[in-house]
Amino acid sequence: HNAAHAADVLHCIAHLAQLDKISNIIGETELLCIYIAAIVHDVDHPGVNNNFLSTTYDVRAILYNDKSILENHHLATAFSFMSRTDLDFLGQLPRAEFKNIRETVIEMVLATDLSQHFGLLASFKNKIAQTFDPKECREDRVILLKILMKCADVSNPTKEWPIYFPWCERVQEEFMRQGDLEKSLNLPVSPFMDRENINVPSSQIGFMDYVLLPLFEAVNKYIEVPHILGSLQANREHW
Repeated sequence: HNAAHAADVLHCIAHLAQLDKISNIIGETELLCIYIAAIVHDVDHPGVNNNFLSTTYDVRAILYNDKSILENHHLATAFSFMSRTDLDFLGQLPRAEFKNIRETVIEMVLATDLSQHFGLLASFKNKIAQTFDPKECREDRVILLKILMKCADVSNPTKEWPIYFPWCERVQEEFMRQGDLEKSLNLPVSPFMDRENINVPSSQIGFMDYVLLPLFEAVNKYIEVPHILGSLQANREHW
């Protein structure tokens, strides 16, 4: 989790935002929200997950009561920076517009908490199966923006193999470093984080089958993204 990841997520969500069906729905304000959320969504990431922070009774876990610890920290850090007079590029906006942007960015970044994944995906699938009008309904539009944010955040396995595989190695190294830290603290090693007992193909295929494919298949029912699904399925076969 670093600036390169932020740039990668920004690139992906910008691509999704320019697809015809999406670009016809979102306006300039939503586009600004998308860019801000992508840039700040992992700012000041410590390289460990929420469970580790909660288990070790980290100050951030205490501050946020074990609820979306990292996501709340990223948001608080980002808006604290943006409140500085030399960084307050939103300061000239009308109060109501700033409030709307802040609320939307908060919703989008909180949606990147994987513990919220299945509930959000179920809500999105139910919406598109019934009445879903993000152009006219703000609630629906926010759900769509949250789904786009989720897609961008976990998009590495949807890229062509030469781009995807180095990201896989980076993510795996971060996981294993957390596992090393857990061992040093005599804590149980988290799943997929033990460098002495890791099956990368199995873990990647599992992530694709249980998280990515259901997510992008649902998105494909609303926005046609065969190029994304095709790359994801090709990478699964590669493993």
